[in-house]
Amino acid sequence: MKYINVAEANCKNCYKCLKVCPVKSIKYSDNHVEVLENECILCGRCIRNCPQHAKSLVNDISGLKQAIRESRRRKVAALAPSYIASFGTENRFRIAGALQSLGFDAVEETSVGAHAVTKEYARILESDEMDNMITTCCPSVVFLVQKYFPKLTPQLAQVLSPMEAHGEFLRRKYGDDALIVFFAPCISKIEEARVSEKRYIDGVITFKQLSRWFVKEDIELEKCAEGYFGNDPSSSAIYPIFEGIVKDVRANLPEDSHVFNKYNFISVQGAKDVIELLEEINEGRIHNCFIEASTCYGSCINGPEKPDTEYHPISTGIDMMRYLRADRDIREADLSSLDLSRRILPDPVKEDIPDEETIRSILAQIGKTQPSHELNCGSCGYRTCRDKAIAVYQNKAELYMCLPYMSQISETLANVTLSVSPDYIIAVDRDLRVKECNLAAQHLLKMTKNEVVGRRIDEFLDPLDFALAVGEERNVPLHKVSYNERGITVNQTVIYIPEQGLAIAFLHDVTRQEQETESINKLKLETMEMAQNVIDKQMTVAQEIASLLGETTAETKVTLTKLKDLIVYDGNNGNG
Repeated sequence: MKYINVAEANCKNCYKCLKVCPVKSIKYSDNHVEVLENECILCGRCIRNCPQHAKSLVNDISGLKQAIRESRRRKVAALAPSYIASFGTENRFRIAGALQSLGFDAVEETSVGAHAVTKEYARILESDEMDNMITTCCPSVVFLVQKYFPKLTPQLAQVLSPMEAHGEFLRRKYGDDALIVFFAPCISKIEEARVSEKRYIDGVITFKQLSRWFVKEDIELEKCAEGYFGNDPSSSAIYPIFEGIVKDVRANLPEDSHVFNKYNFISVQGAKDVIELLEEINEGRIHNCFIEASTCYGSCINGPEKPDTEYHPISTGIDMMRYLRADRDIREADLSSLDLSRRILPDPVKEDIPDEETIRSILAQIGKTQPSHELNCGSCGYRTCRDKAIAVYQNKAELYMCLPYMSQISETLANVTLSVSPDYIIAVDRDLRVKECNLAAQHLLKMTKNEVVGRRIDEFLDPLDFALAVGEERNVPLHKVSYNERGITVNQTVIYIPEQGLAIAFLHDVTRQEQETESINKLKLETMEMAQNVIDKQMTVAQEIASLLGETTAETKVTLTKLKDLIVYDGNNGNG
């Protein structure tokens, strides 16, 4: 059943969820993250640690809320004792009143069920039935053993959890048809109730969901009238505190019990430490231990579905211990008639493990051709490079999730680009000190990189554009700059990088083009002058020719006139 939703739009592929997932039940493919339901132990670490809040709990409580409003069945709220840490000691009775205002007929503390479980743990220890006994109050621990350490299932206490034990007690008290809803800061409790063979609990609502419900109904705990609980308090309310189960079990054993000599009492918190414990048990290194195990650091008071996001397991635990010590008037209910037996069977995850040749071929694709290349840095979220290669084979991970490899590729590409670029590339910081320069720039400055980096740019080039970029935090667009002392002319652009406070200048050398342009312009000017001289000479010749032609024309006219008169008038000038 799907309990964890991933909002693709928010997921940034930071691998944070994979890094904190103790069993790597997360699949990455095509920039999409998916929680693998059949492999998940529902510890909730991926939800709590997602920096983008891309993961959320899927637990539809609308049906429960409607039943609480409309059903004629008796409605009973069972509160996990960690509610004190989530809602405050001062609100103990107010939360009972708030739940009653939501429609519950009765509110009871599950510490009663915890006390029944303590008694059963003590009985099993005194019977010498088990070598190691691992507590089964935390469903995530149970799922972890069933799926990933199935051979250790017999070392789990075959005892109902406090939730289920309390549920059985409430069925007897309020009737089989009662609607019993359990409230807790836990995700895995939802699945525990769903798959339970005895089905004492009708539904689970998390404390975070309850808090939202209060807001929707305009219920403010600080202003809410106090209610009442249907049961007396129990000393086993210490259960949700780290080492609380161990302390409670020891307190319920006779002082002269042989159990204290035979068994070591240990408490383990956090999925990572629990897994290391299980690995050692699997190797046969641990015997005769009573083991309190919780996948949450700080135990249940730090569950993933507590209303706030603050992480104060130690101080919260201390406050709760002080509160419980102050409540001295404790009368434990008699739950000896409850049937607390439980059957926990292995449910191993089926994984396809590749052979050594396949693993090595996958690693070779990202440059890890030798064991010494396997850095095992964990940046991808997997403990080792081999684990990541196996996940790639299983289609749970992408090949290029390796940060060192991708960084090396990026660095190589950047170095090659900088090395082969004919442009001069220089980066300066806010103090106008050179932070980086490429090979072309080193040739221009006639210095090595080590000689340039750290010195102010004004020792080499005009700093004006650099100062504008870092001073005004803006880009300086492309324009032509002449560095006469260097004998070059460049088309220069300065890009400002706000994240690093760097100004990166790209200088494209156009000196040769400028010289060629100047040469062409000079040739054009000389050609124009030559053309003008030719024109002037042609005009002079034309004028001289015109003058000569004018004189010749006049003489010709006179001669021809005389010739005409001679012919026409026989030399008498036309006077008759």
